[in-house]
Amino acid sequence: MFVGQAHGKQAALPPQVKSAIAQYGAWYEGDGGDKVQGVSYKGSWDDAAAKDVKGYPKHFLFVVFTNTAVNKQKEILVGDGTIFDRILKTQDRLGYFKNKRFDADTLESFLEEMGGEYLRLSRAPATKENVAKFVSKGERAMWESGSTLAKRMADKANNYRDMWLLSQPKGVYFVGSDHIDALKKLNTGKNSTVEKADDKQKNTKLI
Repeated sequence: MFVGQAHGKQAALPPQVKSAIAQYGAWYEGDGGDKVQGVSYKGSWDDAAAKDVKGYPKHFLFVVFTNTAVNKQKEILVGDGTIFDRILKTQDRLGYFKNKRFDADTLESFLEEMGGEYLRLSRAPATKENVAKFVSKGERAMWESGSTLAKRMADKANNYRDMWLLSQPKGVYFVGSDHIDALKKLNTGKNSTVEKADDKQKNTKLI
């Protein structure tokens, strides 16, 4: 079962979701910034999915521009040196993989594929103003601007994550609501249930 959440918001859970959690267990997305109060989780499904990835594919650096209101990139990246330097230095707080590190060449290649201007902007001093401009620009391009080079990078990573989720035998997986449409399409012919949590109502919506 997949339960979609709006990042940064709590959601009430209907009885069928609670029952499934009690029977099979629940997993949260990412570092758990969107955990639902009262749910006892087994861990992060992203951490589990990451164990199956070889090396450090550059598209997994999409996290630099993802869910910034919760993950605080605009605060973490401010500091001495350039934005590029700060991304490398703070990757233990921002990186997708817990026990792997990406190098400067991987970061440079990622930013170039995002669009040449991102590499140029990353060379600016990591001031509060410069970081905010850099992160906001990347987040808009990746998640709010349709088909962009940045969105294609995120899609590569998310496609792996979605396929991994669908390969799991049982459990309740909480995901960002942006995953729901992709999971629904990929789920054709499978036996999973896809739920969308709605923080404005008492129950989730089955879609």
